[in-house]
Amino acid sequence: MSEFPPAGAAQDPDLPDPGGPKPRRGLIALIIILAAVVVALIIAVIWLVASNAASPSPTPTPTKTTASASPTPTPTPTKTTTPAVARCTVDQLNVTLGQGSGAAGSVMMPILFTNKGSTPCELHGFPGVSFVGDNNGTQLGAPADEDSSTAIQPNTLQPGGVVQAALKVEQAANFDNCTVVHADGFRVYPPHSFDAVFVAATGLSACSNADVHLLTVKPVLPQ
Repeated sequence: MSEFPPAGAAQDPDLPDPGGPKPRRGLIALIIILAAVVVALIIAVIWLVASNAASPSPTPTPTKTTASASPTPTPTPTKTTTPAVARCTVDQLNVTLGQGSGAAGSVMMPILFTNKGSTPCELHGFPGVSFVGDNNGTQLGAPADEDSSTAIQPNTLQPGGVVQAALKVEQAANFDNCTVVHADGFRVYPPHSFDAVFVAATGLSACSNADVHLLTVKPVLPQ
């Protein structure tokens, strides 16, 4: 006996049609839920954007800058340089002998240097001194030795100003090895000068041989 209804038999409306479309109600419901979620998210995003746009941006508080007072620089004093006084030259000086004084076996003769110019000049150190004779400036004996027992000091000679160098003259006759000759005076070089002047003197005896030292001179000092 056949399990299928005979052809042309009426189909029971309560039975599903085996050849018809399958039910899709669950899928449609899921799509509707997802669409609702997406719409809700879009609405939330739009609301957040609108809220941020509507809120005023906070005004930044200006930072107060306190200017520190810079110390006033102390002006540097201008150094005033005093022009150096030129050294006395032979042309500016008048060289003479002062009053001599006798001692045991020697004579002290001050050599005087007077500024005859119109401007100040400076003089310090030892003069160069030697005997001269033969009426022609020939040097006699050894030049004067320097007596360094007295300190050298600078001397500014105003016009008319005078300094002196003490010259000690030993008696030529006191030296056995001395060939005594007459001297006409002295050749004097002012300190630091290569030019000399002749200073005449009388009654002087010198040694012609240069190994006998009769003269000793000190540096120029104020009178």
